[in-house]
Amino acid sequence: MADDASSLSKTPSPVKDLFLCHTGADKPWVEALAEKVESVPFDGRFLRVVFDKWDFTHAKNIVLELEREIDVCRFIGIVLSKASLAADWPTLERTIAVWSDPSGSKGRVIPILIENVAIPPTLRVRRWIDFRDPETFDASFLELIAVLRGENIPRGRGGLLPSLPLAATTPFAPVVITSMVEADKVQERLISNLLPVVELPSHVFGAPTTLRLKSDLSTTEGKPSPPPFLLRSGCLFSFDDLCDESSPFHDVIDHQNAKREEFRSWFGGEKQNWAIELLNITFKDAMYRRYLRFDKKGQRFFFTPIDGKPKRISWVIGGKRSTREVTTPHTATKLNDRGEKERIPFGWRHQGIRANFVLLPAGLFLRISPTWLLTTDGKSVRGGPRVGPILSQWLNQERNGQILRSLRFWSLVMSRNQTEIKISAGHQFLRIALSPATGDIGFGILCDTVDYDRLVHAEMDDDLEVPALVPEAEQLRLFSQMTGEPA
Repeated sequence: MADDASSLSKTPSPVKDLFLCHTGADKPWVEALAEKVESVPFDGRFLRVVFDKWDFTHAKNIVLELEREIDVCRFIGIVLSKASLAADWPTLERTIAVWSDPSGSKGRVIPILIENVAIPPTLRVRRWIDFRDPETFDASFLELIAVLRGENIPRGRGGLLPSLPLAATTPFAPVVITSMVEADKVQERLISNLLPVVELPSHVFGAPTTLRLKSDLSTTEGKPSPPPFLLRSGCLFSFDDLCDESSPFHDVIDHQNAKREEFRSWFGGEKQNWAIELLNITFKDAMYRRYLRFDKKGQRFFFTPIDGKPKRISWVIGGKRSTREVTTPHTATKLNDRGEKERIPFGWRHQGIRANFVLLPAGLFLRISPTWLLTTDGKSVRGGPRVGPILSQWLNQERNGQILRSLRFWSLVMSRNQTEIKISAGHQFLRIALSPATGDIGFGILCDTVDYDRLVHAEMDDDLEVPALVPEAEQLRLFSQMTGEPA
């Protein structure tokens, strides 16, 4: 052990590890940090800090000294505080440092945040180290040391931390700090694609039937389609009152043995899957009546063109009208007779939605997922191995703000001119809230939380035809049933 200790030279190393860019107001804090860093061993020596009080010679050209020291240092730590952002000299140092690694690809520049300030744009692309909370100073310090020594950054405050010496005691006797590995203890807000079901039909009706397939139910042209129903175990189930002699199913069921059951009793038992399926069938029927067609293979809802023209949905938010084109003519590239590429009509491109009910420990939800699809004629869905890569052009380019706005857009489309999705189920109703389920978790990555309200608005310049996340009262003065134009 003595040999190991003696091998750590206290002679200043020609290699310099960290240049600390700061202002005079922060000098006491920076000097304490520098002393602590220089007590840490690394690669047979101690880490070396460039600190103006120690390293800059009086009467020399300070700018040349500054440039030289920044060039030779492995890392540049930029201390960010209110005073440093307001001062001219740290701004000069910061500019020189940033230009030494403008893209951040080398990882040389380390923003060190010691106060609540807006991080300059040139530093936002870089991972910063948060020293704002004195109670977590040791964890932040260990993160800085991990960067300087090229080690993996500890994921949690208090994880398996590097071995560091105590500067106040024997510098060659490392103290190993260990505890359970855990993520940073921060409050993280999550927004889901789950719309809570706030009201279920109270009853479901069942009766023996001679039907074995849904197609066996004959319909008379000109008459409305029958209500949604489910065939299971020789019985027909529906939210429509089968005990009523005027039921459209009267001729195909054993009316005398029709029964009414509590719908909630289906959940948690052998009929739970039946309950989810009946809800999905009811939802599909309601969306069809709202002019959304259904792709059975891909489980996607989409609009068809209007008289061979694109389908646009318009609404008014904050006194301004916006539109989204959900059905657009699609083109493909083809070589003509002259061997030149030209664009030719190639069916239709649709923005669509996948939607289905899911039962989770927190409750029953409608899960919605925006998607895209191609059709040959506005109705017949294209398939095959070449379609996936084409759709990925749009799916892979969508950012968080666009996805959030698409979730909002489709929830409003499904609700039409209401503040909730309200679906008739016989003489009962199925009601779904428009506000997605949210949650908070007590862990995450420190300084990497998401401001969702800001995110929703962040990319409006790129996506002007998508509605913003706005208060419920302003949500929708939607569109006529036939044209998609404002009602």
